[in-house]
Amino acid sequence: MAASVQQVDVASQQELESTITSYIAQGFLVSSRTADSATLFKKKEFNVLWAVIGFFLCLLPLIVYCIVYATQSDQMVIIKLRAASRDAGESTTDEITWSEDRDWWWDGRQWRDALRELPPGAVLSEDHRSWWDGKAWREAPREASAAGPRDPQNADGERRKMPSAPPEAQPSGDPTDESGS
Repeated sequence: MAASVQQVDVASQQELESTITSYIAQGFLVSSRTADSATLFKKKEFNVLWAVIGFFLCLLPLIVYCIVYATQSDQMVIIKLRAASRDAGESTTDEITWSEDRDWWWDGRQWRDALRELPPGAVLSEDHRSWWDGKAWREAPREASAAGPRDPQNADGERRKMPSAPPEAQPSGDPTDESGS
């Protein structure tokens, strides 16, 4: 089972330090740290004491505990200083407009292929092989070939259809007139 990811935004450096300390007190370990963000990780733990108590008192609590343990997942928290991400002009994957199939993201002017390029503010895994799109981990795009842009295709080799512009991006005049006149 994959780790659940939670992002916590804080307003000041002092609040960042306080939040990090409170998560450390809950058993999280700092995986990475910068001046304006920190990533903390907590592995799920099997409690032997509860297993032994469950075994000796009753088999049913042991079974219940084993089911609860099996449904738990590792947890990760990303803490970012709000001012730093805004100053950098960084947007998050939550703020990005996605196509219905989540294969395309809107950059404000045109659709971008999520299989070829990452949206701004995408969180990469430690090994840089996958990235978080706000809902799920996805395989990171490979470099574009020197031959130029490749034709977007699905896994069966069929051409993937680029969605039309989102309604808020459509100009008020003729949608086919790109000259702006």
